[in-house]
Amino acid sequence: MSIKEAFDFELREVKDKKGNIEYWAKIDKYKILDVAKTVKNLNGRCVIITAYKEEIPRLVYHFDVDGVLINIEVDIEDKRVDSITPILKSASWAEREFKEMYGIEPINHPNPKRLFLDDSIDEEVLARFIPLSKAMSGNLTSKMWHKIQKENNEKD
Repeated sequence: MSIKEAFDFELREVKDKKGNIEYWAKIDKYKILDVAKTVKNLNGRCVIITAYKEEIPRLVYHFDVDGVLINIEVDIEDKRVDSITPILKSASWAEREFKEMYGIEPINHPNPKRLFLDDSIDEEVLARFIPLSKAMSGNLTSKMWHKIQKENNEKD
């Protein structure tokens, strides 16, 4: 059975310049346990889970099956998703990380302890920080860059 045939939804195939194939799909979050079971049955593993801080938080699960990446996107409107760690142990740290950094709860995770932050620090504290790119307007960034260029030219 091929990777594409193993799943009960359509996987979009993407090839890079070197011919490497990876697959993408967007699914309902309630199907993530079925995906994890399928990956396990294919002797695959969870490589990492990427969290996106957007209006509707999103996770992208990156699985490896025989050297082929399978990327599964899931919207997490209520900031809760079933933990796949009981099925794929390789997901444990990534799930704990997105819980700690983004406040997305992996339901039924076997070890929900924090990885980085002390328990005395509020949940989602990092979600309150504003990225430098948003804090600075493009105009300010441009002015700073021109100032640096001018200083470098004067030193030459």
